Amino acid sequence: MNTFLSTARRLRGLLVLILSFPAAANAQGATDRWAVELTPYLWAAGLDGNTAADGTGSEIDTDYKFFSLDNLDFALGTAVEARKGRWAVLGDAMYVEFSDAFERAPGSEVEVSGGFVETVGAMQASNGRPLELLFGLRYVALKSTVDIAPVPRASAREYWLDPLIGLRFAYDFNDRWSVALRGDVGGAGISSKSSELATNVSAMFGWRIGDKLTLRGGYRMLQMDFDGDDLVLDATLQGYVVGASVAF
Repeated sequence: MNTFLSTARRLRGLLVLILSFPAAANAQGATDRWAVELTPYLWAAGLDGNTAADGTGSEIDTDYKFFSLDNLDFALGTAVEARKGRWAVLGDAMYVEFSDAFERAPGSEVEVSGGFVETVGAMQASNGRPLELLFGLRYVALKSTVDIAPVPRASAREYWLDPLIGLRFAYDFNDRWSVALRGDVGGAGISSKSSELATNVSAMFGWRIGDKLTLRGGYRMLQMDFDGDDLVLDATLQGYVVGASVAF
């Protein structure tokens, strides 16, 4: 619980920084107004791959299926988007907890917990097509704990920052229905505190049920390959996403 609270406080502080930009932009007045949308969401993700804490490694295997939540303990996220003309600023903060028991020895377990915050700029194509260039940063803070009997319990924390670049295609079918497809890559091992590679793809559908409210649902996959001094993670988070967007 202490781990959850400390990480949640960090994410809350970073999210305040993200939200401060569109809030300040809205204060400029109606003639120079940014449109802002806040989206709390749940990501029902499974975690598959490998992790190591202080030299003690373990597989993480969920035998993943679309509606399988075998090793997900907790997940909560909030996204925000501020837009004016061709330009937009996107923010996303997420906290997750996973745990997986395995058969290597009775009572053995691996736990991964933490979160990420990303700040991304978006520039729409000049020809008016619904395609945007994405560029930004993703900050990741994770803790891995590996408990393999009779080996002593090992635990490690790491923090890293990944630059990212990608594309987003957003299309309105009509006044009610829309879709947004996104793909980005990051990390590239530019420093000891960045991923070797991070890949993020998502497909989200929107159903507008009022002037201010849109229900959203879709699928997301985030793959991260990080090799730090104390923590190693080569894993994929994937699963369906549900949320609701409120426009301001």
